[in-house]
Amino acid sequence: MYGKCGCVEMAKEVFKMIPSKSVVAWNSMIAVYGSINDSRECIALFERMNVEGTKPTPTTLSSILMACARSAQLQHGTFIHGYIIRNKIDVDSFVNGTLIDLYFKCGRINLAENIFQLIPKADVVCWNVLISGYVTVGCYQRALDIYDDMIVAALKPNAATFASILSACSQLAALEKGKQIHNMMMEVGLGNNEVVMGALLDMYSKCGAIDEALSVFYKLPERDLVSWTSMINAYGLHGQALEALKLFSQMQQLHIRPDRVTFLAVLSACSHAGLADEGYNYFTEMMTGYGIEPTIEHYSCLIDLLGRAGRLSEAYKIIQGTQEFRQDINLLSTLLSACHLHKDFKLGEKIAKLLIKKDRFCLSTYITLSNMYASAKKWDEVGRVRLKMKKLRMKKNHGCSWIEIDKKIQSFFSEDRSNPEAGMVSRCLKMLTSHMEMDDMPPCQQSKRGLLEETIVFN
Repeated sequence: MYGKCGCVEMAKEVFKMIPSKSVVAWNSMIAVYGSINDSRECIALFERMNVEGTKPTPTTLSSILMACARSAQLQHGTFIHGYIIRNKIDVDSFVNGTLIDLYFKCGRINLAENIFQLIPKADVVCWNVLISGYVTVGCYQRALDIYDDMIVAALKPNAATFASILSACSQLAALEKGKQIHNMMMEVGLGNNEVVMGALLDMYSKCGAIDEALSVFYKLPERDLVSWTSMINAYGLHGQALEALKLFSQMQQLHIRPDRVTFLAVLSACSHAGLADEGYNYFTEMMTGYGIEPTIEHYSCLIDLLGRAGRLSEAYKIIQGTQEFRQDINLLSTLLSACHLHKDFKLGEKIAKLLIKKDRFCLSTYITLSNMYASAKKWDEVGRVRLKMKKLRMKKNHGCSWIEIDKKIQSFFSEDRSNPEAGMVSRCLKMLTSHMEMDDMPPCQQSKRGLLEETIVFN
């Protein structure tokens, strides 16, 4: 009882007073420390438990491993894993699942995969942990592949499966795959599950399928703050800011109190639509009407909003007026991009100097500054910036994009030469670049434009 109420010290006192501690008492105290992610105390109790002759159960092991996973304590987790191997303990699916989760959360993907492969007959719990693990580490395509393997293995997915796999579809914008999963979800009778329907709403929203998202939204058993925020965000992300604001107004009329995330979605909607005055008013309402202290994300939205509207000096004053964020690299970088967009080179140079002073190895600052000079046809300045980047051994990372074709995700990279026709594509792009240069500038400056050439080869 004390443990579930967060009264750890009281739980400790009660535990000490137990003269002959049963395995249930040991497991309960370990679970108390596990609830606050204190793997060190869990291990200490586990060792005392062994010394006093009480044999740990699968519940003991899974509680400790969960604490290790949540606190990313690899050393403590491997200690328990080693104990299991040395003592040849026949563990259940929950212990295997927590082991897989532990290794994913500690960045040891290969070890997580090895654990899964060694399970004689993995149940849905272990499959779910594996899928969720891949989603957590950003291996979204791998998560989809594992889901397909699970279906082939004739295992019935549950709510946890769909929540994870729909998240992978969201991140990849894999709409057709998401629709296929939606059909499967309905077949297994999860059409009224709030968690799964919320994940489905998020998937359609992020894939740009607004009509489908709205249909899911109105079919939800209960529309909570999360679902309202997801739908507002969906409208905002895909250029329907007025619909987003209308929905926000409806939410307020129903006396559903918005939180920081809701206002972030509203501000983002205003930013994408260029509604500077409306966005500024919502920012003010958030602070004065709801007492919500703006975070760096809210300020970033506001600066982006004002920057897109060309109100650069106003945005700069707001940054300088916030003691906590006035030197924030992300805010200044957002405003620098706006200066480039609106050709305010004076303020742009000032901000770039602040950024370089703050972090002289920030690649994006040099790239934006170089592009700003290029748009002003200041090729000498472009060359100076590029030379500085070369001296600092800075190199632009290759971009990656993907597209869904026939329910398969195809990825491609800039400067990727794996395509057999890469040479021909490269020559074609160079020819186009050359024509662009000839049309854009006097002949005496053509050689300087070579500094800007970046060849992109699609796979």
